[in-house]
Amino acid sequence: MNSLMKKYNLQLGALMATVVTLSIVPVRLAEGQGANLVSLIGSEIVIWLMCMATWLSSYQTYYKFNLVKWKKIAIALLLCAAISNLFFLASFRMFDDYPLKSVRELPLWILTIRLSLRGLLLGLIMVPIIFLLETERERQMEALKRERDRAAEAEQQKHVLEMLVSERTAELEETLSFLSESQEELDHQVYLLTRVVASIAHDVQAPLQFIIAAAKHTGNLIDSRQWEQATEYNQQIEISLGNTAMLMQNLLEFARGQIHKGALHSAHVNLAAIMREKGRLFEQILDSAGNALHISLNENLTVHTNAHLLGVILHNLLDNAAKHTRNGEIAISGNVVDDRLYLHIQNPVATELPVGIPQTDRLNGAGKYFTHLGGDGNGLGLILVRDIAALLNIDFAIEAVSGKVVAKMIFPEFSGS
Repeated sequence: MNSLMKKYNLQLGALMATVVTLSIVPVRLAEGQGANLVSLIGSEIVIWLMCMATWLSSYQTYYKFNLVKWKKIAIALLLCAAISNLFFLASFRMFDDYPLKSVRELPLWILTIRLSLRGLLLGLIMVPIIFLLETERERQMEALKRERDRAAEAEQQKHVLEMLVSERTAELEETLSFLSESQEELDHQVYLLTRVVASIAHDVQAPLQFIIAAAKHTGNLIDSRQWEQATEYNQQIEISLGNTAMLMQNLLEFARGQIHKGALHSAHVNLAAIMREKGRLFEQILDSAGNALHISLNENLTVHTNAHLLGVILHNLLDNAAKHTRNGEIAISGNVVDDRLYLHIQNPVATELPVGIPQTDRLNGAGKYFTHLGGDGNGLGLILVRDIAALLNIDFAIEAVSGKVVAKMIFPEFSGS
């Protein structure tokens, strides 16, 4: 009912019908029709219903006919004329609903014309009001629809912008994350490369000191015409220079591996062969300190790793052992535990630990050790060992117990027996 009243504006129609109905009451009273109140009231009700019918028929014409407006208006006025005749002919025998008494005495065709004119007059009052109201309402509805369309379009554009912002934000976060990772990787590379520079100065110091001392002694032998011994010392200098050059190559290979991440190539490396190669590098240094190198490794034992970087690790461990051993034996051995290869490099030490070798703790006998490496330049070799071991996925630990220092390397991949 509420929707019907809203669509046909029944409240306004009832008001219009009431105004029109009451406006003719004074005329009817002036003609003496007030003497018969029943007929007067009945005819007023009929006129009110006629006005409402006119109102509703005009609305039906506006909405039901798909025509231009002037044609709709013409049809609405014709319906008003027809409704006027219909209501008079249906009620004139019961009520005197027309103010002029003489109208009943007229011929039917004249009566029809006058009743039609009455209907047209009523239509001329109601039809323009209805069409103006509905035209304005349609205009407002169209304006409201346009606003809603604009709001929907704005909401859609907002959604698109939010998606674009979200995508750009995600791309920015991804870029920032990539830059952060790149920065961390760069910082790590710079850190390792500084260790390489320090290691070059650290690791070549002992061979260079030996070469300098040997060259000086060779000069003395030449001055004293001891040609055979001078030749022997010259050969030792040549071997030491070759080994030092190989060490430098290994360190430079490590530096290139940090700059170009994919440059580290792994291969099967024979442990006994590479240990003998490193032993030759320290042969003269060990002899000068009264030390002996004992290698107890199976000749067929190989590990899958980068040979150059493994050489840097072994060089530093041998150099560390040679520095802190006097008239002793440096022992190198290997064994397999739980399908993992353990390589041990041990040397005797004095009661107090040498600089750069910190005390470590054993955990539940599981064979794993925590080593806190750091400190000054004397510990640079061990720091470099730790960093390269992590790069090669080799577990590294070092401990000092019972008058000896044992460096342990655990390889995840090996072959041989």
